[in-house]
Amino acid sequence: MKKEMNNKGFSLVELIIVIAIMAILIVVLAPQYLKYVEKSRNSTDVTNATEIVTAIQVYAADPDAAKPFAKGETFKITVTDSAGSITTDTAAGSVADALTQTGITIGDTKCSSKTRWTQYIINGKVEDNGSITFTYDNGDFSNAMKGKSGS
Repeated sequence: MKKEMNNKGFSLVELIIVIAIMAILIVVLAPQYLKYVEKSRNSTDVTNATEIVTAIQVYAADPDAAKPFAKGETFKITVTDSAGSITTDTAAGSVADALTQTGITIGDTKCSSKTRWTQYIINGKVEDNGSITFTYDNGDFSNAMKGKSGS
């Protein structure tokens, strides 16, 4: 009687075929994965900017605010890939208080996007009626803040 071989492993051809299939899947799926990661980064930036804007609006509406906004004041919040900063002549204390009271540390806020924008700038102007008008310097970021999809 002939003794049969114990075939518990895979042949070299089978392993090469499996590796080839995995390589093809990676080549096909990697660009999609990277696209979703970048969409997530862009969404993070829009969410962070929305939180900043909301914090300032709520603070401006608070009649008991420690450092209230005055009519005509302007401010600029710049967020880059390294850190955020506030630039202003008169409203710095009000903006800093608004962000501090909501737990936002502007120096720790960073721009996450790598392709659509590398920084975003939030401009604010206190109107005569006490409301604050916000504009954004980067057109692509401005469109994202308005809910318009981009490329």
